[in-house]
Amino acid sequence: MSYTGAAAPATATGAERLAIAESLLASPPPLDALPPSRVKVLTRSVVHASRSRPVVRWTVTLDPGSGPSAPLPVIGKAYRMGGGEQAWQLLNGLRHAGFDAPQLRVPAPYGFDPARQLFAQEEAPATILHSLLEGDPQATALEASRAGRWLARLHSIPDMRGLRIPVLAEDFEHAKLTEYTRALADLLPQAAVRLGRLAAGTLAGLQRVDGGRVMTHGDFQPKNIHLDRHSVVVIDFDRAAWAPAARDLGHFIGQTLTMGAARHGTLRAAAPWVEAFEDGYITSGGDAGAVSTAPAYVARTFAEVLFYRLVVRPVRNSSFVPDWLDAWEAAVEAASGCGYR
Repeated sequence: MSYTGAAAPATATGAERLAIAESLLASPPPLDALPPSRVKVLTRSVVHASRSRPVVRWTVTLDPGSGPSAPLPVIGKAYRMGGGEQAWQLLNGLRHAGFDAPQLRVPAPYGFDPARQLFAQEEAPATILHSLLEGDPQATALEASRAGRWLARLHSIPDMRGLRIPVLAEDFEHAKLTEYTRALADLLPQAAVRLGRLAAGTLAGLQRVDGGRVMTHGDFQPKNIHLDRHSVVVIDFDRAAWAPAARDLGHFIGQTLTMGAARHGTLRAAAPWVEAFEDGYITSGGDAGAVSTAPAYVARTFAEVLFYRLVVRPVRNSSFVPDWLDAWEAAVEAASGCGYR
């Protein structure tokens, strides 16, 4: 089969997205969570130019009146389509629920500007878990285990629905899989029948996932996990919802396998991370039953990643597609109880 990518229509030019982000840099939100002080901005920069959720950075000093303080980096994230207050409340709620401890954290919230739907937060550690896949995954598997421990902590927190965290809609996965597979079938007509079969099998597997709903991150993957020697700090809760715990597990596994393959040429490259991640999750009190049902969400993640890499941001070399379709099928079979990997 021959696989070629097709560019998706742009919703905004790069210059427009950059201008949107730069417009936020005039001033940070009021830093109400920090001690009262005069704020002096030293540097300003754009971290991520986006039409809907741009991210910017200020370096500031806080002068309490008794001399200058050390420079403090501040990250600002804007919700131009709404939802900033909910995101701000969630970050505060997670800190109050225990994610302010030294080892397992979310960024400290500093302040919120309702007029701009812009909140300010602590900068996460510079090292991103994703960057460690550049080396030998076997040598860095301990870091994936730490991510598993963080996730087990999230799944065990008490009910926080007072913060208006949504319950994942019953038709959410069906709608997403329909979107992904239709676009992929248009792009890969030779595989259209197989894609339809994989989508149906994935949905059947998701419907078999049992157990209660927990607080899920929704995009738990190596690019959203920052760490240093002492802390694991997870960012970006925009897809948070009450949902089966397997949702986060399968997303991490699927993303990790495909990210590892993108760097090392094989889906087996990141297998040590997957094993360490699952061990860290279970040994920290995570639900072993959720691990056993994660393949359904691994399958769903393969559909999403293929859609992203072939439709949303097409890559030049798509020779990986046959292997990834095989891996998607293996996850579907695992979700039906026929084995995995």
